Amino acid sequence: METATLRRGGAMRPRSLGDAVRARSRAFWIVAGLTALAALLRFATLGVQSYHHDEVVTASRILGRGFGDAMNAVGFSESTPPLYYALAWVWTQVAGNTEYGLRSLSALAGVLTVPVVYLIAAELRGRRAGSVAAALAAFNPMLLWYSQEARAYSLLALLCAVSMLYCFRALRGGRRNDLLLWGLASGLALATHYFAIFPILAEAALLLRRRGRAVAGGLAIILLSALALAPLAIHQMSSGHAEWISALSLGHRVWETLATFLSGETGDIIGQPERPELAYAPLALSLAAFALLAWRGGREDRRAATPPLAVGLAATAVPIAVALAAPGKDFVLARNLMPGLIPLLVVVAIAVTLPAARRLGAVLAAALIAYSAAFCVWVSVSPDLQRPNWDSVVGRLGEPLQPRATVTWTIGEAPLRYYLPTSAIQVRHVEGYDWLVHEVDFVSQGDVPPPAPRILGAAFREAGSERAGSLLIRRYRVPGRGLAPIRLAMLRRAALNFRTTGVLLDGIGPR
Repeated sequence: METATLRRGGAMRPRSLGDAVRARSRAFWIVAGLTALAALLRFATLGVQSYHHDEVVTASRILGRGFGDAMNAVGFSESTPPLYYALAWVWTQVAGNTEYGLRSLSALAGVLTVPVVYLIAAELRGRRAGSVAAALAAFNPMLLWYSQEARAYSLLALLCAVSMLYCFRALRGGRRNDLLLWGLASGLALATHYFAIFPILAEAALLLRRRGRAVAGGLAIILLSALALAPLAIHQMSSGHAEWISALSLGHRVWETLATFLSGETGDIIGQPERPELAYAPLALSLAAFALLAWRGGREDRRAATPPLAVGLAATAVPIAVALAAPGKDFVLARNLMPGLIPLLVVVAIAVTLPAARRLGAVLAAALIAYSAAFCVWVSVSPDLQRPNWDSVVGRLGEPLQPRATVTWTIGEAPLRYYLPTSAIQVRHVEGYDWLVHEVDFVSQGDVPPPAPRILGAAFREAGSERAGSLLIRRYRVPGRGLAPIRLAMLRRAALNFRTTGVLLDGIGPR
């Protein structure tokens, strides 16, 4: 029986052609199956959920016009570069601007990420590590969530993964084409999201140390991309679109990032109470994998894990350090740190496929993959873990026959306006008008007590309640066809299980 030999990095290379064909066939079918499962998870429920707040910005404010207007809107409406929006505009001319059509671009990027992650880990430590890494990417709840989001993050994850792949290939072989492809992928990633700069800098440092001047061509592509984007970045930063981030506790956001990497978006972003306990099991398993690498990993194992670990830490820890050193540059959010997720998944895959701890590693890998896969299925079928169903709320509210106020989550106002068949007004903190309405509807997350009489005033009477997914609608009307003034400041104090509460007016004008 022929034995396999080791190549650099510790991966097994079969001697005979028959062994090579069989081994590659197994790897091919494993990755093909994982990619198909990833596609099933991402596409099966792609159009089920309503657009969320930021998705409405993509669908209406940016893509709801001609290409030139869309690119202009990126400058005044967004804090990210234009590549995703340019691709999405072209994509929707064919796929349509429905939830399924627009999100399908992100879903496709999410599916393509799976085989790329396989190639990264296989490049570093062989096909077994590659298969585990592909499974971790296919069933990662955060990657699933943003594969179903009409925003740039899934494309960002894909392009950063491609950049990392060619970086590691260039580290091993030093081929000119790999270096140029690294530069091209990095430039495209930077044109998708500015936070791509952090893993790119780490990769550049690794390549410069190993390849020296040969990196010049790839670096030139990245530099040209950065220079082309600089005027837009400066303009967007001056608009202050992302300044709201620093108003939230940095420590809370760092913990939220860790939980989101492991269990996806399960808290504030969907208007739900935070559930950190959902991340405990994958966190324990991931920490056990890192401990296993430190305890049983050999020199080649640690050598293989060092480049992705360096990239992952640069993509996550460096932005946090910048936020601590310069609070005015604090843009730390889980989704902005997504470029660090895939390299860390690769490190975990290398750790659980150590030759020196094969059985224990297999147990850790199986437990982590099984938990993540089950969690992804749970998210796909549970309304409580999905985006709020604003479309269903509008279907139950119907068109206003008289002036109406809807009191709900501030983040829900844009989706409600998008789905309402009539024009609506998002009322800001201005009390200059005495608004008169016939109906006030409170839309809460789950069951909440009825609003106190002082919030509404004596003119309104309860007219019923009904559910729309995880949301509860309570209606109050003035008897007959009368109108009564609303108290905006009081309405915003209604307890609806959301962090902030806003007021949306439709079918109305000031007295």
